[in-house]
Amino acid sequence: MPSIENALSLKYPPLAIFYAEEPPAESRKLNPLCAMSLVAEAAKGSTVALCKGSCGCPGASSGFCLESHDPDEFPGGRECYFRFLSIGNKGWEQGRAVLEQLKTSGAPKIMVEEFSEGEGFLKTPEMVEAFAANVPYTKPEGLCVVMKPLKDLRPEEKPKVVAFLANSDQLSALAGLVHFSHPNVDHVKVPFGAGCQCLGAYPFHEAEQGNPNAIIGLMDISARFYLDKLLGDDFLSFTVPFPLYQEMESNVAESFLTRFAWKSLMRKTQI
Repeated sequence: MPSIENALSLKYPPLAIFYAEEPPAESRKLNPLCAMSLVAEAAKGSTVALCKGSCGCPGASSGFCLESHDPDEFPGGRECYFRFLSIGNKGWEQGRAVLEQLKTSGAPKIMVEEFSEGEGFLKTPEMVEAFAANVPYTKPEGLCVVMKPLKDLRPEEKPKVVAFLANSDQLSALAGLVHFSHPNVDHVKVPFGAGCQCLGAYPFHEAEQGNPNAIIGLMDISARFYLDKLLGDDFLSFTVPFPLYQEMESNVAESFLTRFAWKSLMRKTQI
């Protein structure tokens, strides 16, 4: 039976993402600045785990729902966080004080720069506050989140979601395959959020729904800043709850992926 991975000629394998009580013995011990480094390692074939506090980004744990999002834990507190995602912190007294602390503590250059100038993802701090309140949170099922190639799963491991790293043609095919056995026309969502939220919080929430949707992610410019250097710049993520992945996989042989137009696209890509 043809698989999605083979039919799409994916450069990187589908990734299983799931909870565990502790990091698997074979997982690489990493403490990256951004959770996207873990995604890249998993895409290259490693087993990686994210536990609370094991990533340099303070938002990674909440992005993967290991803990609820608490802006008060951001350097300088919630007001600094709301300004960090919008207009920056150099324009007010508390922000400047925290900025000096970051500089003297040896914080990464990108953190210092964006804390000062702001990431500019939303127009005002008030809009950031409203956005943060609307990101879904799902109660964690373990103390760590594990990412590894789907093909390397052990029998006792069951993914919560499956993530694809896809170029534009492959992304089109995945969206089409999701709708192959569903008559509705809006089974794919592109929510606003961090890269980790679109691999974790949003699809984890969908996994709890009776009729779950797929989530397109890696629209986050900060996430792409890290990931492009590691995997290339031609990918977005497409993440689905595991039962939806199984449904998509079972439909490959009947679908457009075995027909003339798709095969022609694949031949053109491989020339």
